Amino acid sequence: MSLSSSVVPRESFFLLAPLESLHSDDVKRVISLDDLIKLPREDSLEQFSIGEYKPAIVTNDLFSFFRFNNQKTYLIFIDKRSESDADLRRYNFFGLVGTFGKGKIVASSSKQAKKSLNLTNVLSNRGQAFVLELCELYEDYDESQDWWMRDVIYEVITASYQDSNNDGFGDIQGLRQRLDYIQSIRIKTIWLTPIYPSPWKDYGYDISNFCDIDPRFGTLDDFRQLVADVHSRNMRLILDFVPNHTSNEHTWFQAALRNDPNYVDYYVWHEGKNNGKDLPNNWLGPSGQRMWTYSPERKMYYLHQFLDCQPDLNLRNDKVLEELKRILRFWLDLGVDGFRADAVRHLIENDDFRDESLSKNAKDIDPNIFYDAYEHTETADRPESYALVRQWRRFLDNYAYDNCRDYLLFVTEAYHRDVQKVMDYYGANREERGSDVSINFLITYYLDKNGKEQHGLELDEQLTKWQTKVPEHAWSNWCLGSHDSGRVTSRLPSTELIDGFYMLLLLQSGTALLYYGDEIAMRNRPFTLEHPEEIVDITAFNYGEKYVEERTRDCQRTPMQWTSHSPHAGFTSTTATPYLPLADTWPELNVEQEEKAERSHLKLFRQLVKLRQQSPFYGGHQKKVLATKELYAFIRWLHSDIYLIVINQTMNGHEPITTDFVKLLKYPNKELLGEVVAKSTNIPDASPIGKEGNRIELNQLTLQSNESLVLRLLSSVLDIPLCIGNDQ
Repeated sequence: MSLSSSVVPRESFFLLAPLESLHSDDVKRVISLDDLIKLPREDSLEQFSIGEYKPAIVTNDLFSFFRFNNQKTYLIFIDKRSESDADLRRYNFFGLVGTFGKGKIVASSSKQAKKSLNLTNVLSNRGQAFVLELCELYEDYDESQDWWMRDVIYEVITASYQDSNNDGFGDIQGLRQRLDYIQSIRIKTIWLTPIYPSPWKDYGYDISNFCDIDPRFGTLDDFRQLVADVHSRNMRLILDFVPNHTSNEHTWFQAALRNDPNYVDYYVWHEGKNNGKDLPNNWLGPSGQRMWTYSPERKMYYLHQFLDCQPDLNLRNDKVLEELKRILRFWLDLGVDGFRADAVRHLIENDDFRDESLSKNAKDIDPNIFYDAYEHTETADRPESYALVRQWRRFLDNYAYDNCRDYLLFVTEAYHRDVQKVMDYYGANREERGSDVSINFLITYYLDKNGKEQHGLELDEQLTKWQTKVPEHAWSNWCLGSHDSGRVTSRLPSTELIDGFYMLLLLQSGTALLYYGDEIAMRNRPFTLEHPEEIVDITAFNYGEKYVEERTRDCQRTPMQWTSHSPHAGFTSTTATPYLPLADTWPELNVEQEEKAERSHLKLFRQLVKLRQQSPFYGGHQKKVLATKELYAFIRWLHSDIYLIVINQTMNGHEPITTDFVKLLKYPNKELLGEVVAKSTNIPDASPIGKEGNRIELNQLTLQSNESLVLRLLSSVLDIPLCIGNDQ
């Protein structure tokens, strides 16, 4: 259906609801009920006024509802504010009706710049009304709005990706040289960890200038070229936004040390106890240090949730908040497509500065160095931190609207095992949007467990925690690891299982986040005190010699492995020394080798990325089929397409597992066929499931240890009772 060229008076849209269902408050500020009844009906709107009626979001400023007729669903949206009210409002209708994720504008009270809207992001800045014909995400894909929901977000440590000038550090020009590769694996969104000027005591998260490029990575002109290159490929680029702290070398902090009145309140200060002899309280940070360091210049303590070289900004100071918006605007003006906000749990502390209580874990760990020894009720996940996330989301919405930009993504990192606290960063309701992607670390926590505890039941517990807590209005996400957690392949009981975890990452509902090198199953490189000069992550030394080797994060941050034909795997020249030594596995585990192999982790990863961009993986239903110690299986479906994903987690040498999926799917007939779509690289060609296109009976599906499989079911959704009912 096409949008009518004529516009329709706003008050006429109220007549699309049954008059008997309307109350005076519903139409207040636009028209009275008495006048509405007298209003002539618009012929062009009549087709939207029949069928089942259901209220949607109803507030003082908005009246919205659904009409269902002729197998179509319509959303009627009426902003009741006056046209003089230019405040931009955002509403989220996603999840209110089935799996609908988009709406095509088929009638409007004003001319509309866009022909369709993403239901997570319905914007209105003045009194307007329109009708949306709802459709599935995949049916009306709009790159400008929907890119972040379908794409894989690829995290890159620039220093570790590609060195172009032979100084041992990866750089922006090196990244530009590797864009062909990133594009070849169907990655469309790149997330860069900090590339700003920094003393580099914490891999660049100690920032001395938020609005420039560190010379080790290049220049602002290099960055402009990178943005242009990325956008020319129809790809996206997002940057790390670090609002919690700066480097102690930042000009703001140096000015604060000098008692410059313009900057003294840019950071959090305390006189301490006993005339400054004792720390203000017992707060311990996640970097193994007490949160307070004494400044002899100011004769006060400054707060640092992380390293003592990373003083915390005072985010209760409006001037600081304006500085942060200026920083966001600076990079947006250069063309970046969004941000990943670092450490949002730690933005605001209780300004009563009360001590924190010991946790139940304190009896097993040293409370002088380990963060988990405390209940961080005073320093983490404060209500004001959630409010800041919402404020930054509104800033991005306004910037995109005012500058006619495509959707600007806002990702948040809240590293916490309490799922509800992570969920709250999405925003409390459909009118208060927070994070688009509040990163889900539950698979990472699962991988923290030892090999015997890694099994299907435990995996199911972690996945279910997330799936049952995701707000109805939120878009889910999955990640396997990051710069703060060990390489996935090194944490699995068998390296062959990485293929099954690709399937979990890419084929479940939601955005996928991938850490560079995981697509070729890169592994950790151990760092030891025998060679302390190799260790870059100085945070590890805060825990004492006993824990350095265990706590260093250098293991997972080693340079990308490109080829076996260079002493440094193609990361840098033969005459340069990489800033971090490469993992010992690089001669056999690199991009070149995996591209040459007939089957490889990289090739399967690429295949699964392509698959996830299609229905039903993009926007369809999901439901668990089976979770035992040995197997985890789930289905994805939408309309006529049904897929079964099965992962066998038994160790090598275990007996094959045979399962009757006909029974588990509650299929009424005895026979049900599945067609092999994708398979783990350890499945031999001679196996009945060894070739794509093979069809097999699902009443006796057999998988060997560590094998994983994607099957398309050769049946109608209506014939599979498990597909009927609530989805996860």
